[in-house]
Amino acid sequence: MRVFIEKLNKNAQNLPKNEAKDILKFAKRLESYTHVPSNEKEINRIKIFSSNTFLVNFILKNIEQYPYPNESKYPFDIISYWYCIALFIMSKEEKARGFVINMAEEFMHNEHLDLWQIRRLLEAVNPKEYQNIKEKISSYFISKQEYLESYIWAKKIGLELPKDNSWMFFFEISTDGKFRLGNDLTETEKEQRLRITVSVYPLQGQNCWEIELKNWNNSISAWWPNLSEREIRLSKQNRNYKLKTKPSLLNLKKVIEEVETEFNVKFNKTIYSKRFKGKIKNKNAVQKWLNE
Repeated sequence: MRVFIEKLNKNAQNLPKNEAKDILKFAKRLESYTHVPSNEKEINRIKIFSSNTFLVNFILKNIEQYPYPNESKYPFDIISYWYCIALFIMSKEEKARGFVINMAEEFMHNEHLDLWQIRRLLEAVNPKEYQNIKEKISSYFISKQEYLESYIWAKKIGLELPKDNSWMFFFEISTDGKFRLGNDLTETEKEQRLRITVSVYPLQGQNCWEIELKNWNNSISAWWPNLSEREIRLSKQNRNYKLKTKPSLLNLKKVIEEVETEFNVKFNKTIYSKRFKGKIKNKNAVQKWLNE
């Protein structure tokens, strides 16, 4: 059982029967979630509890005694915590709203890496009561854009990213330049066919991009910067490969060249899978840059 849920269950034992029943039901619902809420559908999972004044105030009292750490690492119960913040956002209780606003102000002041979690919740449900703090959070992130590699890289290649935070995109290339499923591949192709998936998005924590390299049977895999800074995992060998080039958007083509040399392959630079979300302009700049 996760830490905050255990705290709620323990403290509910001192409550009258009916009120304890509500808290235990909420705690059980929290326990069923496997990741933090990321969209309106997931936030609405606990909307039914938001009109329960006693429950909201009880959760608020308990969460005030469970401070958010400088880094949300295990054993901190991050899943339960952010569902409780979602509960507060949907609640009409002034104290609950005040908690969210004060938390956002504190995160901005301390430049906390998880401020984007608050931004994501507020943008997903867009409550009018939080308009002022939403604008402050938006301004905070926009002020950092010119220093982010995603924006520096986009400007260099001629891709125009919006100034808001409602955008993202990914694209994929491979050694055969085609979209393929596992049952389309021979055993040799599952081993030798490599693909690279690049994801770019507004600042989340310390990240604004991801690059993933893998073959179909996962004997060759890497996920930068999430799993390592330079390493390529080789499950069938006694050692992994460490890139000489540090993976990044700006170094993407150099990384591709090094992978080609090391694994004796050649990537087809034609993008065969992509998705752009938001008001991104000049999208063909990515393909043009890859071909240069």
